[in-house]
Formats: sequence, structure tokens, C-alpha cells
Amino acid sequence: MLEKIKDFFRSNPYVGICIGVVLVSLGAIWFIRYQTVAYKVELERITSQGTETMGLVAMRGMMRDELESVRNAVRRTEDNLVLEENLADNLWYFYSVEGRTATRLTELRQLDPPTPGEKDNYLRIPYELSASGDFVGITEFLRQLEVGPRLIRVNEFSLRRETGADELLSLDLTIELLGRL
Repeated sequence: MLEKIKDFFRSNPYVGICIGVVLVSLGAIWFIRYQTVAYKVELERITSQGTETMGLVAMRGMMRDELESVRNAVRRTEDNLVLEENLADNLWYFYSVEGRTATRLTELRQLDPPTPGEKDNYLRIPYELSASGDFVGITEFLRQLEVGPRLIRVNEFSLRRETGADELLSLDLTIELLGRL
């Protein structure tokens, strides 16, 4: 049978060429389809990556604004840190708050700060203070400490009515100011 096929192609070379072209074309079609699927997968990957990148590019302005806000916050924090050895300025801060409110500082002491750890970026400078005044004055004193430029953390507080005076309150605070190392 193989001999008959060989004789047929020898007598009809045009048919042999056509069959060869068809087989080569089928192989090329199969290869192109296989490559098209691979290219589609790669195109989808690159498109999703490009879409993600476009989102980041679109957010660039917002990210720049956020970075500027963070830089401003860090600058404000750094500008308002206290120095442990600058005792006069540190104490004057509390007296200036007292002057803006209807309170009177009865006690104010800067304590020795704890030894900072290796990972600490700031020093915590502790204070003990006592103030007296009416309810409005004490609450305004606390509000001024809270919204003031210095970074304060209240560790302990007690509020009590002064003996012998119905309107006067006494406030005892143990706080920490954030300071430079």
C-alpha cells in the first residue's frame, strides 16, 4: 500500500505539494492558536498590572498631600519637644496655662525621667502638679493642656472638692511631656 501512495505522489506531484502545504498550514494554525492563548494570558497580566499602576499614578497627588501632612505633623512634634535641662521654660509652660485659666497652681515639680530604651525616639519627662479653682477653671486648665503645643500624657489624676469651700476643686496630675533625647 505504501508503494501505491508513493506512485500516486510521483505521478501527481501537484497533489503532494498541496497536501504538504495543507499539513504545514495545519501545523502553523495549531502553533498560532497556542501562541495566541499564551499571549492572551500575558496581556491580561500586563493589563491588570497597568491598571494597578494607573491607580497609583492617579493617587500620586493625594499621596503627595498625605506625605506633606505627615512631614508637617513630624515637624510640629519636633518643634514642640521639651528639653529636660531647660527647667525654667518647662515650668513656665504650666504657669502660662495657669495665667489663661481661672486656676492656681499649688504644686509643680519636674521629676527625674526614666532611662530611655534602645528603641525610644523621645524622652518622657514626668511632672507632678496640683491646681485649684472652680469647675470651669479646672476643666479649662485641662483643655489648655490637652490642646496646647506640648505633647502631654496624663498618667494619673484625682479631682476632689476643697475642704471648707463649696465651689473650689483641687486637681492632682501626674503627667509626662514628650522631650528630646
